[in-house]
Amino acid sequence: MSSHDLAALSLYPATPAQVLETRERTWPHWGGSTTLEQYLQHYERMDEMEHARDGRMTTWVLAPRDDPTTLDFMCACETYKRTGLVAYPSPNGPNKVNEAPCYGIASVYTPEAKRRKGYGQHMMRLLHWVISSCDDFVEFPKEWGVPPPKVDGAGGAAFSVLYSAVGEDFYGDAGVQAEGKGGGWEVRTPWSWAWEVRGQMEKAPRRVEESPGWKWVEEGDLDEMWTEDAEFIKNSLEGTPRPDTSYETPSPTAFVSALPDRGVGSFQVENTGDERWATYATWAANMWSMPTLIVTRLAATRETFPGLLEKIKEAARSAGLEKVEVWNLPRDLDGLAEGEGNEDGKKYERTRGLPMIKWYGRGETRDVEWFFNERFCWC
Repeated sequence: MSSHDLAALSLYPATPAQVLETRERTWPHWGGSTTLEQYLQHYERMDEMEHARDGRMTTWVLAPRDDPTTLDFMCACETYKRTGLVAYPSPNGPNKVNEAPCYGIASVYTPEAKRRKGYGQHMMRLLHWVISSCDDFVEFPKEWGVPPPKVDGAGGAAFSVLYSAVGEDFYGDAGVQAEGKGGGWEVRTPWSWAWEVRGQMEKAPRRVEESPGWKWVEEGDLDEMWTEDAEFIKNSLEGTPRPDTSYETPSPTAFVSALPDRGVGSFQVENTGDERWATYATWAANMWSMPTLIVTRLAATRETFPGLLEKIKEAARSAGLEKVEVWNLPRDLDGLAEGEGNEDGKKYERTRGLPMIKWYGRGETRDVEWFFNERFCWC
């Protein structure tokens, strides 16, 4: 695609009719066995959940500047505005931790008839300019025309994350500038730990019985749990040392994390924990290939992790699921997950659902360390 063609396009928040068109386009590919009506109803329910409502979720379309509301737009994506933390390493005392907006990006889709024309990657390049403040220190490329219009409630992001199903190059090369490769999102720790459980589905799946020291976290307790978890994450970033051999970045200039409260962690379901909530896990069922219980958030010590893992496996078996999967176990549990009593555990590098991050502050994305890179902030 020529730069002249790109200059004729821009990024716009979708109209209600364009939102519906986007969902009708994606249903044949992502709807599974659901009918179109069921698929749209699912989205309607998601729109009303805390993590999406009040303008937190936006559908964006790449469309002609002279017809931005057309239903014949080129491609679309969704963003979820969230609260994140940014910590700057301190040589003396605790790190300084600040709350900052961040974004999760999802549902990037170009219809077959419009593929291989550069539309999808151009949309992702323009997205930086509407969700961040990169125009404070980078000039918008002249060959793209004028910048996308500012949108109330959008912008100011310190960083954004997405989960790629198409490898790393497509998003990695979608930078804020027109020239060269790179400059976009970068892969961070795409590691999973998995245990096969091969459960037997019961006629009426039951909740695993509580046992001494363990309890189910009920729906009414979730807000309190996520609030405490957010405070735990903040305290962890305050005490994080600048150099550490386990980091992806040898000497980070910033530590970042999304927070699980304000509905982010709750839209993915079941939960269990010990009676003190010092150890807990949340999870969801993933039925796309091998039926899997996928853990979305996990907190444990080396002493409590084996018991928590057994509870998770028990829940998976009772639901007839075949595998338990955890994304990016806490660093101190890495070896323990494959150790004594967990001979069936396997650590592997994922090729789908790749966690990718883009930093919008001063410096480079490669110099930022992403903490708590778990499934709770997936979207």
